[in-house]
Formats: sequence, C-alpha cells, structure tokens
Amino acid sequence: MNIKKAAAALAAATLGVVILGTATPALASSGGCVSGDACLYYSPGLGGAKFGKGEAGNYSGVFGGGGAGNGQAVLNNAASVWNMDPNFNLRVHYREFSIRNSGPNQYIPRNQWANLGAVPWNGGSVNMRNNNHSQSWE
Repeated sequence: MNIKKAAAALAAATLGVVILGTATPALASSGGCVSGDACLYYSPGLGGAKFGKGEAGNYSGVFGGGGAGNGQAVLNNAASVWNMDPNFNLRVHYREFSIRNSGPNQYIPRNQWANLGAVPWNGGSVNMRNNNHSQSWE
C-alpha cells in the first residue's frame, strides 16, 4: 500500500512540475503596459512588441503583444521607452541594477517617451539603444 501512495505522490509531483514548467514562459512575456510602468518597446518610436515593468531592477522576461521583437529577451533589446508613471521620472541604466549609479543612463520624465540613444559618458557617448540593463525611479 505504501508503494502505491509513493507512486501516486510522485505522479502528482511530476504533473505539478510539468504544469508549472509550461506556465512560466507565458508569465514571463508581457505585452501589457499599465499606468505606473516603464513600457519598453523593441522598435524605435514606440513600435513593435512591448514589455511593462513597474518596479526598479534588472530587465528580465520577453517582449510580447505581437509585432517585431515578439518573444525576444528584453535585456539589451529595447529601442524606445514610454514612462507611464504620472509621479516619478525614470532612468534606464546601461549596467545592472546593483551598479547602476556607476554607469551611463538615460533620463525619461514622467508621462513622456523617448527613443533610446546616445548619452554622454566619460568625455564621449554611449548608445543606450539595445544597451539597456536595468531601471530606477526618482
């Protein structure tokens, strides 16, 4: 009897892993942006697939919603950003969140959008398009 219970428990656990394993990629895809988000777009001019992120931190997940870039990783692939937050300004950082203040970043005021592009850095410039690692709010 104990062997049957163990087999049933193993089968249930395996089914749970399979279900969770197939659900995770769908949850990682955004395609939706809401008020308070930084809405990153795969293409310039707010074009192509998009990804909404409301909290500070590194970019993870994939672009969704259809269009160019749908299913592509967000990290280092955004070309434009709409700051949909009515209260806070956004900074898109070239580096990961833990060291964001030691690298170039692009400032996007609240309720405005911008194409990611060249920003001054160390006497030259850095192109933020497709070089975006994290974001912070101020």
